[in-house]
Amino acid sequence: MAENIIVKDVQKLDPASSLVELFEIEISLGNFIYTHAGIEADLSTVQFRDYTTPATIRTYTAIPMQVQGFSHAVTGAIARPTISIANATTAFSGAVGSIDYDTLVGLKVIRRLTLNKYLYGNSADANPPVEFPREVWYIDSIKSRSKAQVTFELASPFDLQGIQVPSRSVVANRCPWIYQAASPHLDDYKKVGGCNWNIESTYAPAYGGTSEMVGDVSHKVYANQDDEQLVPSTTSFATWSAAITKDAFYKTTQSATKIDADGSSSSVTATNYWQATESESTPGTPTDINSYFKRVCTYTTYSHGTEYFAYTSDVYNDYVAFQDNVSSSSTYGKTLVWKVRQSSVNEAPGHGDYWERGDLCSKTMDGCKMRFGYNPLANTANQLGKTNSDTTAVLPFGGFPAAKAFK
Repeated sequence: MAENIIVKDVQKLDPASSLVELFEIEISLGNFIYTHAGIEADLSTVQFRDYTTPATIRTYTAIPMQVQGFSHAVTGAIARPTISIANATTAFSGAVGSIDYDTLVGLKVIRRLTLNKYLYGNSADANPPVEFPREVWYIDSIKSRSKAQVTFELASPFDLQGIQVPSRSVVANRCPWIYQAASPHLDDYKKVGGCNWNIESTYAPAYGGTSEMVGDVSHKVYANQDDEQLVPSTTSFATWSAAITKDAFYKTTQSATKIDADGSSSSVTATNYWQATESESTPGTPTDINSYFKRVCTYTTYSHGTEYFAYTSDVYNDYVAFQDNVSSSSTYGKTLVWKVRQSSVNEAPGHGDYWERGDLCSKTMDGCKMRFGYNPLANTANQLGKTNSDTTAVLPFGGFPAAKAFK
């Protein structure tokens, strides 16, 4: 009935009231912020009755935003509108708090259209509220992000573009799950896919062939996207000279180009770190193509005020362990390993221009081996791993269909 009233209004030559566009943006499951792009000249807040419980009055705050692409057609592709929000000011961040924009993907954006006179407190305010049919969209992706603004692309719930049956593809030698997206620290409704590797990469191995250790001690198991083990910088490395012992750690040096935070560069002596894959008296010089050696990388604990460096060859880029201190983050209080993308000082680790996740899966069987087949050097907590994995371990999820053991 309320919808019929507003339709009659807009069919008049002069509706005598301006069109109002309101948005309800979901920032976490079931929690919304209420915004508009500026209705009154002074950018003041406006109020409108809640759709579900009209007795509840919602206050909509003006924020600097631009919306484009909202349309309806009976033929052609379904619209994929965008919402651009300026984050150069504190308006949006003040509304949503300290939140990782990536966590908004998959959440709702509700668009409500009415006439100014039907807003709460105005002449034609009514219960239930008078408005056009609500539009419910979902944030499909972050289309762009800069210091000036962030742009979200929206999708209709009925937009099935790209969906195929069966929806899960089996790709040779590649795991389809999102790394750590079903980590045990997440609430069940937030878990996605099958990779339940712990967000802090804490692992308690359970050997299938013996009762030596069944999850009674745990280890930090970090590896990068190149399947290189990440070990603390306090690890003891012997300077390589000739003979090597299996699973022992060695180091060599070579010249590399370091890039400073101010953009300048210089030639420095960089250290290569290695782990021996076999015992051998004449293994040859350690290199990435020498099968007697496997490269490892070291990480330190992040220290604010310290300069962290990138190199022209990113194998030397710094790694740090950092405890997330953003209270609204899904990894708040968790310690993650980060890798330098761009040299910086006083830039805390996080997704952006300066850092990227250091502990990342290669999406291959080797990546799963290094984690779920972790083979510690000793039966005590927080041991480094051997170069050979435990092949009796079984994947706890279907990352590689038909693959049972890591052989």
